Amino acid sequence: MKKSREYINSLKKGKEREHLSYEDQPLNDLNDDEPLPEHATKHFFKVFLIIFISVVLVIIWANIDKLTPDNISHWVEYDLLGKTEGEGYPASFSGADVDTDNFDLMDGAPVYCTETSVAVLNPNAGKYQSFNHAYANPALSTNSNYSIVYNIGATGYTIINRNSIVRSDNVGNNIFCGDISPNGVYCLLTDNENYLGKLTAYRSDGLEMYTYSFADFYVNRVSISKDGRRAVVSGISAKNGGLLSAIYVLDFSQSSYMQRYEFDDVFIYDLKYLDNGNAVAVADKSAYYIDIGKGSKKDIDYHSRFITEYDLSRQNGMIMSLSSTPDGRECDILMADAEGDVLSGIFTNRKVISSDYSNGNTTVLFDDGEMAIYNSKGKKLSSVTLSTDARKVKISDKRIYVLGKSSLYCITQDGNGELHIESKNSDKNK
Repeated sequence: MKKSREYINSLKKGKEREHLSYEDQPLNDLNDDEPLPEHATKHFFKVFLIIFISVVLVIIWANIDKLTPDNISHWVEYDLLGKTEGEGYPASFSGADVDTDNFDLMDGAPVYCTETSVAVLNPNAGKYQSFNHAYANPALSTNSNYSIVYNIGATGYTIINRNSIVRSDNVGNNIFCGDISPNGVYCLLTDNENYLGKLTAYRSDGLEMYTYSFADFYVNRVSISKDGRRAVVSGISAKNGGLLSAIYVLDFSQSSYMQRYEFDDVFIYDLKYLDNGNAVAVADKSAYYIDIGKGSKKDIDYHSRFITEYDLSRQNGMIMSLSSTPDGRECDILMADAEGDVLSGIFTNRKVISSDYSNGNTTVLFDDGEMAIYNSKGKKLSSVTLSTDARKVKISDKRIYVLGKSSLYCITQDGNGELHIESKNSDKNK
């Protein structure tokens, strides 16, 4: 043992290495309590620190658009410290009415706009925030960590994140439609004295950054790109006594439109700028996918069927229910991904009033209150029965939120795949 220590000391002093063998020593003598050399310890911690910092930087870069002060504060309060105010679901609207278009998810949290107020709920039905508004005709548009509430036919609008009001302001003309990007850039469609409509884009600090006036079409819908640099706008006009619709693709760095697509005898209900750079539009007779990079479009024909409901997702694409009868029975559920490729559909002999798609499974809400989950092959995996006033379903990670006439329900799925309606009387919320 003495020789072993002498050898280590010689290394510290820079002496010549000598041949060393422990074959003739007892095993107990090999338990050397001599600590690691100081330089080796420092080297280990340096390597560990470099690896740790590299991993953190990669995570930050991958989530750079979500690392806002508000989100960091939320993570500390609700995830790290476990802050969960609330009495549990279902959450009541206290007699107020919520239009289905005014219910969505903001960073996975339910957000809704009633006739008099706006609220964002936490996982236990408590409120991240809630405030009153005075908008006669409020509309809500949500994109990731921001929402914009605007007063259709008037001049007011309000921008919020999960925990607070970011901006509340008025514009000079009446608002038709609005949208916001994940980085806070937003745009508003308004009327205009000299044109049929006008698009104005604003920086996240509220300063005007771009305008475009429409002379040929009355514009009705707008959707902004993920990076806040482009938008798609739909409009309507007349041609030879018939209806003519158009979709504009606008780049905020160009004075003229990038692309314009026209559609004879078609009315466009809605459109969305997808996160992959494409755009999708839902019309009365067909749906349309626009590959903005290639400057081309793809049609998805309904084959004379009627739309009973649809949902456009910036991440996933489009899902809709098509019925062969005007009363909405016998629905086909059609899904198309962000590239416009039609996925395998689901056929039912019932009326579908809402659906959502996530991770290969489709959640369907029927008019009798049943909510069911189907896999990609159309097999029903599980179901649960809600109140017949259930109107819209949205999927958030491991939870499913369902909008009712006067309440918001939360459904969870256990390890066996069974669905459960959360209740204020459950052990979870006691």
